Amino acid sequence: MTNLIRLSYTFFLIIYVVTVTASAVCAASPPRMRPYTGIGVLVFSQSGTIHDQNLQSLLYEKPGLLRVGILNNSRVSGNEWIFGGLAAASPLVVSARKGEWLRIFYDDAGREAWVEPRYIGHFHTWEQFLKLQTGRMLPGLQPQYYQLQQQPGGTPRGTLTPKLVFKVLKLEENWAMVLTEQSQLGWLRWRDNDGRLTIGTGKN
Repeated sequence: MTNLIRLSYTFFLIIYVVTVTASAVCAASPPRMRPYTGIGVLVFSQSGTIHDQNLQSLLYEKPGLLRVGILNNSRVSGNEWIFGGLAAASPLVVSARKGEWLRIFYDDAGREAWVEPRYIGHFHTWEQFLKLQTGRMLPGLQPQYYQLQQQPGGTPRGTLTPKLVFKVLKLEENWAMVLTEQSQLGWLRWRDNDGRLTIGTGKN
């Protein structure tokens, strides 16, 4: 009887340790991958978002050739944490353009396809999209990307956090001029050395 009690105790102890360990691993999940900037974004029109079944757009391997799927609410990339609160459907990053055709990243795996956007939205360069937007730094960046500088690559004026919001005034190459909530004017990197976004829009 004593041996049975010991076995039962050992069994439950093992189950407890496994459960706690699994919970810790889930809690320490890696940060989400920031998207590459490409050349701009596809912004969905309010009257024709991807959630409107009558305005679904076909995805192609090449412009107009080799259909690979349909752009709909089940295939949208998870960019809500980047473009929070802008619209019912978050913008999609555009990697290339040929005439009216756009090559977009359409899912979390970073897969790309060509789409003709005339029925669903409009292409915006990053300058057009970010100018006068309320922005914030994304979490998990290297420390230098949180530094607000007097000039691009110049002397730091302060350090931002992902909670501090600012207004984007203009872009110059990899740099953005911003005005913070505390009325600090300065420059920060809006994309990193790998070409990935360092800022998001809206508030957390």
